[in-house]
Amino acid sequence: MENDTICAISTPLGVSGIGIVRLSGKDTYRIIEEIFAPGKNPKKKKKFKISELPSHTVHYGHIVENGKIIDEVIVTIMKSPKSYTKEDMAEINCHGGIVPLREVLNLCIKKGARLAEPGEFTKRAFLNGRIDLTQAESILDIIYSKTNYGLNIGIKKLKGFLSKFISEIKEKIFNLLVEVEAKINFPEEEDVEKYPLDFRKELKNIYREIERFLEKSNKGKIIQTGVNVAIIGSPNVGKSSLLNAFLKEDRAIVTEIPGTTRDAIIEIVNIKGIPFNIIDTAGIRKAKNKIEKIGVEKSIEWMEKAEINLLIIDGSRKLNEYDYQLLNHIKEKPYLIIINKIDLPQKVEIEKIYNEFQSDRIIKASIKNYIGIEEIENKLLQLVSEGFGEIKGDEIYLNLRQEKKINTIKQYLKEILNENSIEIVAENLKRCINEIDELTGNKINDKILDQIFSNFCIGK
Repeated sequence: MENDTICAISTPLGVSGIGIVRLSGKDTYRIIEEIFAPGKNPKKKKKFKISELPSHTVHYGHIVENGKIIDEVIVTIMKSPKSYTKEDMAEINCHGGIVPLREVLNLCIKKGARLAEPGEFTKRAFLNGRIDLTQAESILDIIYSKTNYGLNIGIKKLKGFLSKFISEIKEKIFNLLVEVEAKINFPEEEDVEKYPLDFRKELKNIYREIERFLEKSNKGKIIQTGVNVAIIGSPNVGKSSLLNAFLKEDRAIVTEIPGTTRDAIIEIVNIKGIPFNIIDTAGIRKAKNKIEKIGVEKSIEWMEKAEINLLIIDGSRKLNEYDYQLLNHIKEKPYLIIINKIDLPQKVEIEKIYNEFQSDRIIKASIKNYIGIEEIENKLLQLVSEGFGEIKGDEIYLNLRQEKKINTIKQYLKEILNENSIEIVAENLKRCINEIDELTGNKINDKILDQIFSNFCIGK
């Protein structure tokens, strides 16, 4: 399987200017030579050897099958080992569109390539030693980044920021292990039940380094995955209008008819580099039918899932029973209360709200007139900062696998700091090194490897 020549469409299917068919493997250039006619006239196909062409060069011509032109293309050649997979590679730049791309892909398969599995190009880059496993995973971070901050985090990991940190930690732990093993093997030289203060001091330093790194990763998680924010309230208080104000477009349907939104609408809003996953929920009220009931249940579910709740109150009317229910519910996690429609005569019992809630969490607004929107955005950023500290852009994002591994290393180090038996210390140091090797992919089983790369799209 790993010696096969693979091919795949590496661009989204649909109408576009360009689409790319990618090949990698030992038969790549034989296949290209059989299907590619360089130059303007495909009928006068020139004999050529790709081995005679320089690597990283681009060539104009046509893809041809039995004298029939399939498409006018540009072929890029990237020779081993200086390619993405460290194998011989080529990319055929076709006209964008489902038909030409699939025709070229099918022809490559006819000539001996096979369709790549999800993430197989990146998997080969890992297996061939071009990148480690954390760098391979960072490619997904880049693909799914929601803001420039998130993109920068992905690029940092791809360049080896996480790999470098982990490598340095491994070296320090390995040096400590060598010292411990020496004491075990030559007990007459030292009291094996104790180890010197500088050894314990170095352990504490490594432990603190990992703690600081994990703190940065918590901030990085916000940048990469976003903060879930639920907009909640009774029907027709301005929930969908607030979503549209964040987006600066009419994404949600806004009408005077209560209950227009019957299911949650989720949009990503970039506020000063931080992605907020804004959930516009159905209005909380007594449901008139089964569909409305499901919508209301989903709204309550989203309130519980969200990190922050934005409760909108209609300032032009008195509080109703559902407003009171929601006011009681939002106290459980970070919140903002928005008194909307301040452009209308006010009837809401504002004193009751101020008496029970922090004044800096209450914002008066006229959402349809864009009054108060900037204050709401600034307060959202403030709530994020209160929970995670200042976002500087030097954070690192760890996926669940990476975070679990680093936390396990931290736990082993903590156990070592509380341990007097030098044999147990040595065993836990070995466990730390083993976790690091699994993190970077030096030691990992095929099942976990397949699971990681199955998250990639075909063609990457």
